[in-house]
Amino acid sequence: MPEKNSARVVLVEDHTMVRQLLAHLVREDLGLNLVADCTTVADGCAVLLREKPDLAIVDWMLPDGRGFDLVRQAGPKLPRTRWLFISSNEQGHLVREAVSLGVHGFVMKRSDLSTLRTAISRVLAGEKYYCAESSRLLVEKMVDEGRTVAVNLTARERDVLRGFARGENPKILAGRLGLSSKTVQNHLVMLKDKLGLHEPAELVHYAIKHGHIEAP
Repeated sequence: MPEKNSARVVLVEDHTMVRQLLAHLVREDLGLNLVADCTTVADGCAVLLREKPDLAIVDWMLPDGRGFDLVRQAGPKLPRTRWLFISSNEQGHLVREAVSLGVHGFVMKRSDLSTLRTAISRVLAGEKYYCAESSRLLVEKMVDEGRTVAVNLTARERDVLRGFARGENPKILAGRLGLSSKTVQNHLVMLKDKLGLHEPAELVHYAIKHGHIEAP
């Protein structure tokens, strides 16, 4: 990790007042090296690839796209850059997506400045930091997803999923459940569509994760 006073920061935020306040916080309060600030995904991508900063502080929504686009476009080429997102949009699916992209920190804009200071310091120190509100939204989103899956899967679909994940071929599974092979195949197609999982390994992983079968 870089020394605090030498850490290089790029800021991507399109609201002028917020950008100026963040710039002051980074430079004056925390004593970091703000090497650039910009306002769009396009400019941000170019600047990030040029500067290769230690930390990128990015707004979730920008005029020409989403801040997450920067992680997808520039992230693979910036293995040492840490990512901290800020957002006024308090929706669980955004935090969930941030986690899936490997974002190191997430702070809601209604948080106080001490929370943002903590987030910057912790993320630069190699840790992950999601503020209390973003953590709450993430947990609620995951609970809702679990409830949705439990409600949407019928008892028969759970039987088919369990057998498939255990390695039973459709013909044997059909015989055990008293169904035709075509019916089992139809259930598998519906399961894949409902769960958004289309590879056999993904179905097996899902069945293990949600307790339908024990891990081998």
